[in-house]
Amino acid sequence: MRPELLKKTYSLKNELSQLAVSLNEEIKKEEVLSKWKDYSPAPVNRFAVAADGSFNKKHYIGFYLYSVSGYAVGLRNGSTVVEEVTGDINLSVIKKTELIDQYLRMLMFLCEMKALLKLAKSEKPEVLLIDGTLSSRFITVFPKTDWFCSEEFEGKIASIAGEFIPVLKDTLLREDIVAFSEEIKEKVMKTLFKEFGEKGLRRDIVEATLSKIAYFEYLLLLHRLFYGMDFKPVVIGVAKTSHSTDIFKKSLPDIRVLHQFVRSTGYTSPHTYVNLDEIKWEFSQVFEFIEESVAYRAERCQYKIFLRKVRQRKTISLIEYYENPELEGISPEYILDILSHFSVSGYPFPLRKADYEVRITRRDMEMIENL
Repeated sequence: MRPELLKKTYSLKNELSQLAVSLNEEIKKEEVLSKWKDYSPAPVNRFAVAADGSFNKKHYIGFYLYSVSGYAVGLRNGSTVVEEVTGDINLSVIKKTELIDQYLRMLMFLCEMKALLKLAKSEKPEVLLIDGTLSSRFITVFPKTDWFCSEEFEGKIASIAGEFIPVLKDTLLREDIVAFSEEIKEKVMKTLFKEFGEKGLRRDIVEATLSKIAYFEYLLLLHRLFYGMDFKPVVIGVAKTSHSTDIFKKSLPDIRVLHQFVRSTGYTSPHTYVNLDEIKWEFSQVFEFIEESVAYRAERCQYKIFLRKVRQRKTISLIEYYENPELEGISPEYILDILSHFSVSGYPFPLRKADYEVRITRRDMEMIENL
């Protein structure tokens, strides 16, 4: 870096030091503390399974080489490690390269949810932990046909993808990504050839179709997470950061305001988050028509949100938990007691382990490339 540019850090340093001062002028400590309830967690052990995901990519002329993965882990009886891994290594010929991360993030969430559900199905944990907020799992854009190919097909590709939803429901947990299985791919190519002739066998048109099927698979997994399990675990999302200003309505996020003034362990009052009111869903018309009940229930899935701190001198994080109507007594205190048991430096250890195990690094991608 040129020294002329590095000099600019000095002026930024001064500006940064003024943030705390300006915040003290914007809001009084008493106002902040009025939103905070002191609580000292009483650690309680609950069998929990945690999940996280990762993706990485390398760009070449004409395509991406990518890897996506989901990983779930738990400690049965406090000592026996149980785990599940899903993922894929593949190529993408996506044309709108600015959307590649959005596309791979959807595939990563798919793998993460599938690993979590497969492990939960076999182990029946009391608690499911997700890295990040639950609602962020829904903010995923439906892959459009023009991401992959320039021609318009008048919705025919989405209709073809919709034909495979019944197959997805029957085989949802059998493959890492059912949409990318050889069986589905072969059937998709036969259907595309029948509809479009030789053009239908082009890699970009095939991927445009498979990406939609993968999105439908992802939505079905989310629906199963909240409505389709034969036992009723508490589903908790833990996020290390938040940009929300809903509580204090100030220039800096609520979590930063609390960092400035709060020293004790505790939490803010939970408020209900409803997808229908705050997120613009991008269900395709095909999915809404075929799986009307799934779309309806997912749109109305509700969560409770609050900010919490389980260790003094440690960070504040955002908690979301699913309001399962069949569970009673789920309160911030109940959740803090559980998270306190797992806490390492203020963050649940199972999520730290999941993050470490699932991570796909630059070195991993170089190894994949060499292979």
